[in-house]
This record gives sequence, C-alpha cells and structure tokens, in this order.
Amino acid sequence: MSSIPEEMLAARLYEPGRVVIEKIPTPKPGPDEVLVQIAACGVCGSDVHITVEKSQYLAEYPRTPGHEASGKIVALGNGIQDWRVGDRVAIWCGIVCGQCEACRAGEENLCDHFKVAGYDWDGAYAQYMKVPARCLLSLDDRVPFEIGAILSDAVSTPYHALAVRGQLTPGERVAVFGCGGLGLHAVMLAKMLGALEVFAVDPREKALERAKEYGADHLIRVGEGLPPYKQIREATEGRGVDVAIELVGREESIEEGSKCLARRGRLVLVGIGRIRPKMPLIEPFVAFSHSILGSFGARKEDLRNLIEHAANGRFDLSKSISDRRPLEDLNDCLTELYEKKGDPIRIVIQPNGDMNE
Repeated sequence: MSSIPEEMLAARLYEPGRVVIEKIPTPKPGPDEVLVQIAACGVCGSDVHITVEKSQYLAEYPRTPGHEASGKIVALGNGIQDWRVGDRVAIWCGIVCGQCEACRAGEENLCDHFKVAGYDWDGAYAQYMKVPARCLLSLDDRVPFEIGAILSDAVSTPYHALAVRGQLTPGERVAVFGCGGLGLHAVMLAKMLGALEVFAVDPREKALERAKEYGADHLIRVGEGLPPYKQIREATEGRGVDVAIELVGREESIEEGSKCLARRGRLVLVGIGRIRPKMPLIEPFVAFSHSILGSFGARKEDLRNLIEHAANGRFDLSKSISDRRPLEDLNDCLTELYEKKGDPIRIVIQPNGDMNE
C-alpha cells in the first residue's frame, strides 16, 4: 500500500444529525477483502434518515455512511484471486451469511444476518473503502462511475420490485405511485421491460413532467379530476393495470393501487411511510386473484443485470445525476435533499474528484 496515503478524508457520523468531514487512517484490506478508491457515491434518502432527520439510529458510532458506490480497486487482501488492482467495480451494499434459507434460495437481500454498508460497516462517503470481495461486481468501461454507483440502489430497488417481485412481462400495463427518484426509475425500467403502458401518479406537476421524460405514457396528478384508480380504469376501458408499484408508503396511494388492478394483478409495496397504513379491502383480492407483494432492496444478480443493460444502452440515466459534488459538500447535499432544494433526483459525491477516464 506504499502509493496509498496513510490517511484519507471521510464523513464520520458521530451521532444522529452530526456528520464531520475529517481525516482518518486509510483502512487496510484483510483476507478476502479489497480496498476500493471511491469514484462516486449516491446521496440516498435513507442517508437523510440517519443524519438530518435524526430518525434512525445505528448500533455503533462513529460510522462512515454511504451505500451506493463505485470505484477502482487499489489494494488486495490475502486470498483474492478473481480481482486485480485497477479493476473498475460497483459495490453491492450488503454482507450476507450465505447459509440461511434466504441465501440458499438466491434471495440474499433477505438474509437473516444482512449487514448494510454505511449502517453496519463503514461505507463510501470516504476516499477509500474496505470491501469484502464477494460484494463486488465488475463495472463495464462503458458505464460511467456515477451511473454504476446509483445502479446499486436507486435503480436496482425498483428493478427488483418490477422484474422479480412483480414478475412484469412484455405487454402488461403498469401504474407507478410516487415519482421521486425510485419512481422515475420504475417508469424507465417498466418501459425497458416491455410494459405496454405506464401510468405515472403523483401530486406534483414537476414530478410528472419528469416521469414523461422517463417514458410514462399517462400522467395522473393526484387531487385533479377523478381519483387516480378511476382515471386508470377509464384509460384501460375498465381493465386496470397488471402491476401497481407503490413507492411512498402512504395509505391513500396503497388503496388507489389496489383499486386499479386488473384480474390477477400484483400490487408491489416498496415505500415505507411514517404512518402505518390500513390493509386494502380483502374482497377484491379474493374475487379477482390479486396479490400484495412486499419488495426489499435488490439481489446482487439484479445489479449485475442492470450493469449489463446500462453497458448495452438499454436505458439512459444521465438525467438522473442532478449534481456532482466533492465530499466536503456532503452536509449541504444532505440538507438540500431533506429540504428538496432544487428537487434533485440523485446527487453524487465524488470523494476523489472525477475518476472517469
């Protein structure tokens, strides 16, 4: 590690609401670990929960947050055979046991012992990050680092919800409730997966304008005209949609999503709100064979698929990067996201400046 500095700049969360940008020792990779020079880390809404909002507590402090990341390998621990210094990588943010029932079933995102970067181990708001090799995926040269970073959560979460949990197939109709960052990517991914029509539902005009840019066929502004489910049924001649994905966690949108389903329709719940919603009416779910499905995060395989799709030009995420900022600006970025200043989709932190070649 002679060419790697002994100290690095990192964002340290000392308690909920207090993030300090400071110099700390650069970590050294242990057996089966690598050291990654971080090129990009997306600023996620969940980071706001543990910082500005002070609403989520970690088991251990201080901690370096940041879980949507990409970069280059700069050092290898003992036992590493499949990676080389200089490899471009995206980081899947979970450490899993590999032994529990979920892991054996290929659903490692549901691991009984799931540990998340930035929460349970030090994350990517730093110039360097120590990462278990099993958390790495090769990042194609055609995929910029900032795109590789946001694929790991902001894009993989709605992808898993639609493709894996919702089992969306070409020719089906989709309704997306909530058009923030996850919702916009859900619109884009639904079209990539072959959806015949995509309905974007949101109370904000700007969010719907963006949804149109991401491929939405129908824009429904909550609070204007008929309830969203009635507008969807009118547009589909009474049939409804095959998949409704709810990304806000609001009782009203969950109910609307349940009412707009076609026979054998699937309601996929991703959003977790502050108020516990009531269950939708059971009778339609029985009478029309509807399904309610929860969806949490994404599998490593989902991220691998998305990297391939991005490399092959299946979608364009350039408009998802609202800003690129240095690590020193992290506190400002978190506040801006909390206050929705400029209504960013994804702000990306570049701890080492622009590393794209």
